Amino acid sequence: MKKFSLILVCFACFFSFISIGCTRKKNEAEQAVETYFELLKQRNFAKAWDMLDEESQAVVGQETFLNDARNISLNSMFLKMKPAQMNADNTRAIIETEYVGQKVAMNELPEAKITFWANKTSDGWKINLHRRIEQLKEEARQASIEIPIDAELLETAQKYKDQIEIIELRNGEVDFGNGITQYMMDATVKNNSDQHFSFIGALVKFMDEEEETVLFEKTFFVIYTRVIDEVYPIAPGEQRDIIIPGYDAGDIDGRWTGKLQWEVHAVKVATPAERIRLEDLNL
Repeated sequence: MKKFSLILVCFACFFSFISIGCTRKKNEAEQAVETYFELLKQRNFAKAWDMLDEESQAVVGQETFLNDARNISLNSMFLKMKPAQMNADNTRAIIETEYVGQKVAMNELPEAKITFWANKTSDGWKINLHRRIEQLKEEARQASIEIPIDAELLETAQKYKDQIEIIELRNGEVDFGNGITQYMMDATVKNNSDQHFSFIGALVKFMDEEEETVLFEKTFFVIYTRVIDEVYPIAPGEQRDIIIPGYDAGDIDGRWTGKLQWEVHAVKVATPAERIRLEDLNL
C-alpha cells in the first residue's frame, strides 16, 4: 500500500513539473493587450482609451473608438486570444483572436475578425488600432475619388454655405515616433440649417506667409456619409468634430508656413435613404 502511494506521489510530482514547464510566460506585449482586453470587458473605456498610442487617438478619435470598444465588450466572452506574433526587433506584437462557443461560426467571416496590435514606445507598450486606422485612411482616399464635385453640389453650397460653420480648421504634420509621420486635418463642423447634409466639402487654401498667394488648394469632404459604416449625415443643429488623416504631404508647396483659408464649397442634401440608421432596421 505504501509502495503504491509512493508511486502515485511520484507521478503527481512528475506531471506537476511537466505542467509548470509547459506553462508559457507571457511577454510584456501580451500582458498589455490582456489588460486592455480586461478593461473593455469591464466597460472601463476611459482607462482603455488611455492605453492607446498617439496615432490611434489622433486618427480614430473617441467616438469611433467607443463604438468599436462596445462591440468588443459585447463579444468578449466568446473571444479567445492566440499567442502573440512579434516582429523582428520585438517592437510590435500582433495578437489574433478566435470566436468560441455560440459564436464559433463567426470565424468564417473575415470582417468579423478582431485582432489586437501593440507597439513598444518610450512609455511602455501601447495599443494601436491598426485595422481601424487603415480603414479610415482608405476611406479618406476613396472620398477624394468617389465624390465628383458637380454643378448641383456647387449650387447647393451657395444656397446653404452661410448656415454651415467650419470652425478652427487646422492642418499639420503629426510625428508618431519610430519615423512615422502623417499629415492630418481636423475641424469642427456645425449645421445651423434645417436640412440634413450627407456631404460637405471645404475648399482649403494653403496660403503664403502674407496670406496673399495661394500655394495649393484642395476640397476636403469634412462630412462624408457612409451608412454601411454607421457614419450618418449631419443633422440640423448638430456639431461634429472631424479628422481627415493620411493624405499626401507632397501636395503642399514647400513655402507653406501654416496659414490656411477655407470656405464651404460643395454640399449635398441627404436623401431619405441616407438618413436611415442601421439600428432602426432591427437587423
